[in-house]
Amino acid sequence: MSLSYLIRKNTIDSTRRTNYELYISEAGGKVLMDTLLDYNRTIAADLSTSSKFLDVTVIYSASPLGATPQFWVYTYKTVDLAKWNNLPLSDSVPGQVYPFVTGTATMQLKNVGTPAPFYWQFMSNDDPGPVFLPSSGAYFSPEGVSYSTDLTVSYPWEHDEYAYIAFPYSGLYKLHKIGGQKDTVDLSQLDTAKKVSFNWPSQYDILPRLFGYMDTTNRNKSLLLAPGHGQYTHSYSYETMYPANKKLFQKYDLLLTGYPNSSGQSVPLQAGIRWTWLDTIPVNVPFLDESYFKVNYKTPDSFSVSFPKEKPTFYTFSASFGAGNNFLLTVPGDSTILDPERVLARLVQSKSLKGTSPAMFINGFVMTIDDEPGYQSYMTKQGDVTAANRRPMSNQKTLSVALGYQGGAQVTKFFQQVATSKR
Repeated sequence: MSLSYLIRKNTIDSTRRTNYELYISEAGGKVLMDTLLDYNRTIAADLSTSSKFLDVTVIYSASPLGATPQFWVYTYKTVDLAKWNNLPLSDSVPGQVYPFVTGTATMQLKNVGTPAPFYWQFMSNDDPGPVFLPSSGAYFSPEGVSYSTDLTVSYPWEHDEYAYIAFPYSGLYKLHKIGGQKDTVDLSQLDTAKKVSFNWPSQYDILPRLFGYMDTTNRNKSLLLAPGHGQYTHSYSYETMYPANKKLFQKYDLLLTGYPNSSGQSVPLQAGIRWTWLDTIPVNVPFLDESYFKVNYKTPDSFSVSFPKEKPTFYTFSASFGAGNNFLLTVPGDSTILDPERVLARLVQSKSLKGTSPAMFINGFVMTIDDEPGYQSYMTKQGDVTAANRRPMSNQKTLSVALGYQGGAQVTKFFQQVATSKR
């Protein structure tokens, strides 16, 4: 076995997250390895086992030093570890250069060619920014309402090449080549975007997040065209817009999230779709719904689910335990009967979790239908950070099923954790 957990340096925080625990066992519970490791270091070891498929668990705490640790526990069942180079949580591709913030940039938007007041959005890379927009300070993909046709936008400076400035309620935009950390752009002449009105199931509101590729020979560089900062009901005339000019953008990636509304859901559901390397934006959105699953048992020691329409590539069971700890158990789509409590009871004997009670609160599960239907081949790809992040990525449909309280903060937290698809 030769394995590493590669993460970007800005993820490592000496006051919060410095190392992780790797726990490897056979399906029957025999522990083959339990050790604390540094990120971005390769561990090479021979495991004494005749089993081809093993259970792999990653444990880390993201709590500030001195605070009560709150652990994230990720377990991957029955994987061929011999085919892994990296843990699936890795996000740093060897050889790929990642931008970093070197200060705050400003851009003056002058003579905006749409009547004030107007809503504006500013995007200069593929970072949608924070989920909840701060009241002050520079952040990626800022937006707001302006009562003047002259305004100044502040954003983190990463030496980005282009800025996409959108006026979504007017259907107008400007693609501007950035001239430096302090820049000015005249917006008296704006271009007309193509508006998209989606067709999607009535039980959801929709949130679109859209990315464009200006150069298909550079698949690692895209520009955000719709930041996904708000969801739309069916009462809107259109839900997103984009430059349909092929001289500007040659391909698109589209992430769609369906948020539950009050229409016909007995169990809170959140749906997701990832479509990649698109020539145009499709308008028909086949979100998964409750007809795709049936929960037979939902106790910590007996969890059973079936999939009457289509077997997922995998699904991830989610639970909370102890003082704010999170347990995520990923299994093949045909592993429809689980005993999560037994799995966790073994893990609380690990170095990080020693003495923690395995008593859990079931949050729910997320089923994923990927272009790659086979669990082992999918997990082998995820075990190679280069392959897992290679563009274009696979198309995916997901459905998050909340099985805890039928509403309230716990369901909201569960949906927030799974809302953003990997791209």
